[in-house]
Amino acid sequence: MSGASSLQPASGALRSRHPGLAGNLPLWSGGVLLAAIALASLFAPLLSPYGPNDIDLRAVRLPPSADHWLGTDAVGRDLGTRVLYGGRTSLIVAGVGMIGSLTVGSFMGMLGALGSRPVRWAVERAIDIQLAFPYVLLGVAITSVIKPSVPVLILLMVLAAWAGAARIVRAIAMQERGKDYVKAAGVLGASKVRIALRHIFPSVVPSLIVLAAMQMAAMIVFEATLSFLGMGVQPPTPSWGGIMLDGKNYMTSSWWLTVLPGLAIVLTSLSLILIGDGLERRRNSARAGESEE
Repeated sequence: MSGASSLQPASGALRSRHPGLAGNLPLWSGGVLLAAIALASLFAPLLSPYGPNDIDLRAVRLPPSADHWLGTDAVGRDLGTRVLYGGRTSLIVAGVGMIGSLTVGSFMGMLGALGSRPVRWAVERAIDIQLAFPYVLLGVAITSVIKPSVPVLILLMVLAAWAGAARIVRAIAMQERGKDYVKAAGVLGASKVRIALRHIFPSVVPSLIVLAAMQMAAMIVFEATLSFLGMGVQPPTPSWGGIMLDGKNYMTSSWWLTVLPGLAIVLTSLSLILIGDGLERRRNSARAGESEE
């Protein structure tokens, strides 16, 4: 009996560190859904007999049918094909924007935690200003001076999202810098750069991985919003927000022109949120397992 009871904490810790499929259903379901969307977009030429910009004025605004699964738009283009190709654009642009915002945010967050006092003050004020500034107004201001394009859209994404990442990185780095192993590294003569990269940043990475999924979901919506307002991806390149923009004048008579690309945005964002939630559960389970040990 004593031997069996002594094994119970260890097995419990093992289960908490390695949850099964049922224990982390959000991660797996979100991953499968996102993989299906990404693969469908990647293999769009194989899945559709039409081109994304093929115009057929004899098939204007047809409802979903056997020939056009998602219907056609105002100039007879196959909507399903444009949604598939638009997924390529939206996912790539959102992914690059997410990577850029996390990179800038991580750099600024580490500066805000480990820099000199004036640098820390400047970073804190920059974060506060950026978080208080509406990103749509930022987009309007920039696109009124610079012609809208994909690089400008990615720049807007980075400018709009870096501050949230910086605040999280800064908070974690400030906690870590007061720990004994970081102080010991400083006493042994390690430079600030080495301490930041070798000792503190690895503790930030797990939170960044979770944030990346959430940030990607936000970027999908961000791209769709700016493209819908005409400040994002420009026609004839299809994107989910741009497709919704094309159909906004026909919302009452041809609902599929806006509802179906909007559904693609919702499903993609949902998959990324589920992945983020699953990663957060996995991280919490690992921490619980370490505390039990």
